Amino acid sequence: MKRRELLARLGFPVPEAARIRVIVDTDAKNEADDQFAIAHFLLSPTMDIKAVTAAHFEGKAGTGDSMERSFQEIEKLLELMEMEDVPALRGQKSPSDRQLSDAARFILEEARRDDSRPLYVAVLGAATNLGAALRAAPDIGAKLTAVWNGGGPYPEGRPEFNVMQDPEAARALLESTAQIWQIPQNVYASFEVTLSELAANVRPCGKIGEHLFSQLAEDNLREFDPDFLLRAGENWTLGDNAAVAALLMSRFRGNWARRRAPRLREDLTYGDDPGGKPIRVCTALDVRMALADLYAKLTLIYGTK
Repeated sequence: MKRRELLARLGFPVPEAARIRVIVDTDAKNEADDQFAIAHFLLSPTMDIKAVTAAHFEGKAGTGDSMERSFQEIEKLLELMEMEDVPALRGQKSPSDRQLSDAARFILEEARRDDSRPLYVAVLGAATNLGAALRAAPDIGAKLTAVWNGGGPYPEGRPEFNVMQDPEAARALLESTAQIWQIPQNVYASFEVTLSELAANVRPCGKIGEHLFSQLAEDNLREFDPDFLLRAGENWTLGDNAAVAALLMSRFRGNWARRRAPRLREDLTYGDDPGGKPIRVCTALDVRMALADLYAKLTLIYGTK
């Protein structure tokens, strides 16, 4: 089925002038939250999703196949969502992969496309694919905005998972001419949910709802560690949905701080860079609005059993 046919089930049009181009770049098989963000992006009609691109998570997996696993998960999600016209593209296999991937090439080509609408690249994992595109064609930085889920809290910063997967790509992004909307760890970690909430609002919504819930519930059993303070046993963090929220919310709220791009030190904390470009750093997002929107879209489009 075509994506627009599924979105018609929402029952309302959106202004054409509000539609933006979006590339979703995701380490989809790293853990259980990327899938929710991918679904949310795809179900949002103001976002013209040009492609979903697969990112590696080799810093965690170290298996050589993490990008391919992400790619296979993206394809599975598109099948379960019944969206046959959204491209899924393979990305760089690792930080050291210097052969330009389909994902990096697509980012480059889409940035150069003659289209007056803004282009956003939502970076939900390692910035490797975008970094590869920027290295190959530095001029494209001026033609896109990176919505970057990554980096530790300001002002000091700290080692953060997405940056740890490829620090050099994060540095390339910070030093490029691309506009950056950064969503640091303390902000994306605020997207906390309970399994009961997801069981009530997501699991009943067709095959995709069942998959989203079941793979998270399985990860919760498999990965629980009493010493990992982020999880208490009945909760999870849908951190990647923060990137969707940043594009859905009004620009009126003043929930961004203007900063100079920091220098990323070897220990992945922030250092001052007097020559750093101005970037937008998110200070808060409306978690209630974003999650309610996801639940409503799943229900309207896929129904409930």
